Amino acid sequence: MVELRKSIPQEVDLAVPLIYASGPDAFEYVFKNDKVGAQDFLKHAFVKEGGEFSYQNHYSLYQDGIMVGVGSIFDAKEASTFMASDIKRILEFYKFNSLGIGRRGLQVEKIIKHPIKEEVALAHLSITPDFRGKGFGTKLIDLLKEKSESKHFVLDVSEENPRAKDLYKRLGFVVTKDYKSNLKNKYSYVPDHCRMELIS
Repeated sequence: MVELRKSIPQEVDLAVPLIYASGPDAFEYVFKNDKVGAQDFLKHAFVKEGGEFSYQNHYSLYQDGIMVGVGSIFDAKEASTFMASDIKRILEFYKFNSLGIGRRGLQVEKIIKHPIKEEVALAHLSITPDFRGKGFGTKLIDLLKEKSESKHFVLDVSEENPRAKDLYKRLGFVVTKDYKSNLKNKYSYVPDHCRMELIS
């Protein structure tokens, strides 16, 4: 049986590698420094209340009691609350190194954008490697969409992830905007992305 559950803090060790896998290059660009990697910060943020990376902003996909995926769905109003919580988490975790992390996060938000107006975003979509290619990605998206009454869904996908892009196209999403990226540092880079939309 496949079911979608609200994520809980106790899932941190399962959920964070999946969240990270949804965009590892961008996560490393923003959150990695000489002392920690992106997943270290994501684990810190996931178990806290509030913010884009919190367990409260995620759902976990289960197959017969086994967690096989994770994803997030949020509208513009919810996204508007993220910044205050995310800044707090960054300050808690990075302390005196927070400024650079925040600056890089804002840079990435110009390429991987939050929803506006009536849009509802699907984000951090990821399935565990052993269960990929078996229809769970489609199931995850379908179940997440059921959590909203909206008919206008958006998502951002890396141009270096053609498999995901093809899946979204099969589900009816169409590319509406391309975003070129020149963001790069000694730790990682942010690939070009495209915005895809589904209006049903």
